Amino acid sequence: MTGRNITLHYGMIMAVYSVGFVIMSAFSSVFLLNAGLSSSWIGVLLALGGIISALLQPVAGALIDHHPTVSAKTIILLCSTGIFIFGILLILTPGRSLWLTGILYGVPITLLYLAQPILNTLGMEALNLGYNLNFGVCKALGSFGYAAGSYVFGIISVMLGATIIPLSFTCVYFILCLIVFFYPVRKTDNRRAKSGRQSFGNPYLFLARYKRFAVVLVGLTFIYFSHTLINTYSLQILLPKGGTSADMGTAAAIAAVCELITMLLFFFYMKKIRLSLLLKISGVFFTLKILFSLIVRTVAGFFVIQGFQMFGWGILAIGIVYYVNDLTEKGDKAQGQAYAGVAMTAGNILASFLGGYLIDSFGVDKMLMTGTVISAAGTLILWIFTDDRSHISDL
Repeated sequence: MTGRNITLHYGMIMAVYSVGFVIMSAFSSVFLLNAGLSSSWIGVLLALGGIISALLQPVAGALIDHHPTVSAKTIILLCSTGIFIFGILLILTPGRSLWLTGILYGVPITLLYLAQPILNTLGMEALNLGYNLNFGVCKALGSFGYAAGSYVFGIISVMLGATIIPLSFTCVYFILCLIVFFYPVRKTDNRRAKSGRQSFGNPYLFLARYKRFAVVLVGLTFIYFSHTLINTYSLQILLPKGGTSADMGTAAAIAAVCELITMLLFFFYMKKIRLSLLLKISGVFFTLKILFSLIVRTVAGFFVIQGFQMFGWGILAIGIVYYVNDLTEKGDKAQGQAYAGVAMTAGNILASFLGGYLIDSFGVDKMLMTGTVISAAGTLILWIFTDDRSHISDL
């Protein structure tokens, strides 16, 4: 086994991917509205990208686990190359129809979402092969890339207009292709255990083997539902408190700094506190954040509760990756990361669809009440079904 330190290389991958994610996802409405799509169709397009990627993630994970030559690096490189190619097509086809715009933007969005859980597998592969990698620092670099990309591209998009978006993410993912291509981790053991219990791409077989984990995934979906409600509708939450879009940006920046602190210290936390307990604690702080988003009535109070991000998303983003890696057997690790990604994607999609409906029909407070109840249910599931055993097959 190698002891080579690849923290910087993997951290660069996380940071560059995050910058591209900001441009493609966070600024998608800017480009698509300018291209002539309505807000409703933009929502449908992004939701479809999430749904298709959720269906493909377990398949990609199964290929990584069982195919002799397909690795996480292979999938990330293919996704990055696909985004780069479709970005070029967007640039070279001005005056395209709305349908063509939807397709040329929808495919790379799907690839973007597909790559998310595979990035975690990329890091776990390296750790399992004996490389020296501080996963918390790498996740922190990813968060920093997201925060920096949001700030810088917010300025650039105003100065240069919406048409700069395809050119920007095309350049970013060309750079990512190069960084991933030179990533040194290779599959060294192409042999996969052949047993009657293999679960190649079959969710029923996989989840039947990891029954408690299947329930944990439901809890993750509930918790991520509440997390997405706050992130997606933060402006609507702030307006009744007297806030503005500028305050929304400030709150996001505070949350990003708080989660960065935890990510940088995560390796220390893991030495002191059981991983299962860390995940349970994270659920509590997710629930507290959405509960206090309902309770506080001032912008200053909303800023203060962003500190819950430190022990909510700051823990879960890394903790769930380590938990899945410890929980699953050798031939199931990439699939396990994929199913965790599917759970979070499902929470994201449900919140995107239902959040707007709840606000329009019942108001912001009722939306936050609903999110609090669902988050509390997810937290309860984590407390009951998350434990430290490395392989769980019985309820």
